[in-house]
Amino acid sequence: MRKALLLVLSLLGLWDSAYLWWAYTTPSLPMVCLGDGCDAVRASPFAYPGGIPLPVFGVVMYATLVLLIFFEPLIGSRLARTARYAVAGISGAGFLFSLYLTGIEAFVLHAWCSWCVVSALAVTFIFALAVLDVLRPEPHPETVAGRALARRHLAVCAVAAAVGTPAFLLLSQQEVPPPAPPASATALEERLIRPDSRTIGNPRALVTVVEFGDFQCPACGMAEEAAREIRRKYASQVRFVFRQFPLEKIHSRALKAAEASECAAKQGKFWEAVEKLYGGDRDLSDAALLGHARELGLDLSRFEQCLAGGAMTARVRRDVEDGRALGVRATPTFFVGSQRIEGPIRLDQFEQLLALELSKSGARLVASNPPLAAPPQANPAPGQNPAQDPAGDPLLPSGGLLGGGGLFSQFQNPATTCSEEEALKEQPTLIRTSEAREFHEKGSAVLFVDVRQAREYETGRIPGAINLPVGEFEGRWETLPKDRSIVLYESGRSAGDVCASSRAAGRVLLAKGFARERVKVYQDGLAGWEGAGLPVVR
Repeated sequence: MRKALLLVLSLLGLWDSAYLWWAYTTPSLPMVCLGDGCDAVRASPFAYPGGIPLPVFGVVMYATLVLLIFFEPLIGSRLARTARYAVAGISGAGFLFSLYLTGIEAFVLHAWCSWCVVSALAVTFIFALAVLDVLRPEPHPETVAGRALARRHLAVCAVAAAVGTPAFLLLSQQEVPPPAPPASATALEERLIRPDSRTIGNPRALVTVVEFGDFQCPACGMAEEAAREIRRKYASQVRFVFRQFPLEKIHSRALKAAEASECAAKQGKFWEAVEKLYGGDRDLSDAALLGHARELGLDLSRFEQCLAGGAMTARVRRDVEDGRALGVRATPTFFVGSQRIEGPIRLDQFEQLLALELSKSGARLVASNPPLAAPPQANPAPGQNPAQDPAGDPLLPSGGLLGGGGLFSQFQNPATTCSEEEALKEQPTLIRTSEAREFHEKGSAVLFVDVRQAREYETGRIPGAINLPVGEFEGRWETLPKDRSIVLYESGRSAGDVCASSRAAGRVLLAKGFARERVKVYQDGLAGWEGAGLPVVR
């Protein structure tokens, strides 16, 4: 009975580790998890010791235990004794390592992975039974009895395979979301803005901008820089509305962050919370959310009670339902007037869109506050001076209003958004620091591309890397050579999905015909490069 239980626990651990191995090698896809900590643990640097996915060690350990336990009845008593000690030693090492990892989850990451907990419990029970097996061994079976026991073990393995294989396939399946219905006039009127929606700016403004955002989405973080400047510069002419759209299947902390912002709104600090959640290191753990609340001067007891009690969950869910009714499928999605735009929008693009909408009412876009920094200006059409614009507004592009292929369609950038559908597309190959170093040593045969914003690129970059921000990939991908390997990277310091922008850029290249074997995403990013003691240009 003891041997059968040892075998069952080892098979359970092997199955658990195999699923985690699959999940760690497909980081763009969501994990099935009891709770919201699995993705946070998977994205942490502790999940890849020496650049190797941690579950690989679990697979090796549990597979070794299965083999030792399975074949013990078929070998001589002396070798069987050695096998028992080996099982105890291996499971003991696994038990100690699981204690270390549990401490990391509890005190460093503040996130719990249910699959990791299952593995820790499995190896703990295996170790306890193995020690008992060494101290009070069962009589070693004779040849005939040993074969009978081996047959029972084989039956256990067969049942495990029959149950585990379809379960694994079910968990690893990813369904493509059904197409979102187009936004009807009724939906726009009833669902785009609710009476209690979070609003800032002139309530009687001629132009309203509505953003559907996700605080864990890197593309939303990029878009926030321009959106924040628009809110500040044009507060007298533009009304800005924020609607929640957390992508729970691929962003494990997005819902909790959305609820945190709504809890801050109850104390009059919604827009301050938005800037906090989109800024800094993008850490959205419970401890970080509480830290943000403290920095904003919120009543912490009220904030914690609101967040822990799920007081804002229904409100966030309503925003998501409204978004889906309006055809929102990705973040960020902006509605400028009644026009829907997917993807990050640069400040100069935003200003052109607002100028276009205001021109319909005969008004011009005029900043009510000076810009914090000189914004990049839109390029005029070839052969035309901005002063020649028919409306007399240097921000208003020539070519009239919308129509097929108009300004709004030009600024669509769906490939760099966060969406469940994008996560299901063909993904570029992920590499770790050791592989990135090997690619870098190949010199001109490989091009490193930094997908961060220009100002981040200037603060430090991998030697020889060029800068092409992810938001510009759709328009500038042709500048990259198809006959060289492309290694895409970013900072590697963000909490959560540390290479989401690089993978989005990689998907653009794959969609444009770049060979998959030539498109790589350096998962550790600049942080991993620096951590390995490799040179950085500043």
